[in-house]
Amino acid sequence: MRPSTPLLLVSLLALGCSDWYLSRRKDRDPHTSTGLDSDEPEADADSDSDSDSDSDSDSDSDSDADTDPAVGCADGAREGFQDLGTYPAIAACAGAWETGGITRDDLAPTCGRASGDDSSNRDGWGCSAADLCAAGWHVCQGKTEVAARATSCGDAVPAGSPDKSLFFAVIQHSDSNSVCDDGASNGNDVYGCGNLGTQLTADKDCGVLNRVLASMQPNTCGYNEAEPPLGPWECDGGSDSHYHEGELVTKKGCPSASCSYDGYPVGSSDKGGVICCRD
Repeated sequence: MRPSTPLLLVSLLALGCSDWYLSRRKDRDPHTSTGLDSDEPEADADSDSDSDSDSDSDSDSDSDADTDPAVGCADGAREGFQDLGTYPAIAACAGAWETGGITRDDLAPTCGRASGDDSSNRDGWGCSAADLCAAGWHVCQGKTEVAARATSCGDAVPAGSPDKSLFFAVIQHSDSNSVCDDGASNGNDVYGCGNLGTQLTADKDCGVLNRVLASMQPNTCGYNEAEPPLGPWECDGGSDSHYHEGELVTKKGCPSASCSYDGYPVGSSDKGGVICCRD
């Protein structure tokens, strides 16, 4: 059963929701599917040729070359666990991806890490969830690895963020009933940190993780504010998809900022991403 959307418009506006959403949108052009800036200089053909001769198509993109590896996010900016001194080995990275699944065994970058809400590919075309993590980092392997790097999910959401605005996913396995099970091989439900999604309770045995996207119906992630037309999270995959959300999940449902929440535009790179851990 999908929870109903609460009537939060008045209270969120009173708390400054509009300022937050506008600041997160930055200078993004909602009419450009890739978010490419019109004044971005063209790459030098000779330098591209030299670079290609030294690396294959799966290597890190040129846009990654200037990224501080300590940040942990491929686009060079972390949205959660922001204090590098306190959190040197964990980062919450916002962005989109179109290659389905986060619990899949073969999860790997597919677009040269050219992804993220501060990248030129804000809609995550050609990318997987792994592309949001910088080189030398990976999507965190569930509750145990997150707990080794952070004592809670509290700092995954920056102070002042509106309610139901951020969810950062990790690779956490489960068989049923939203119970975290490191011994399971199934990718039932999508787990992580944030303030978007169903609140996890102690009986779910998910440690520091505090949110889950869990559906009781096919072709949905099970949480209204996460999914189109309010958010970009999608869990499509046929009649039994509600048993395999973690194997199917994408974050591409709001291309070119085509969604809206409380009257403000929402793009595929908004409302969270993944939590990355240092290798």
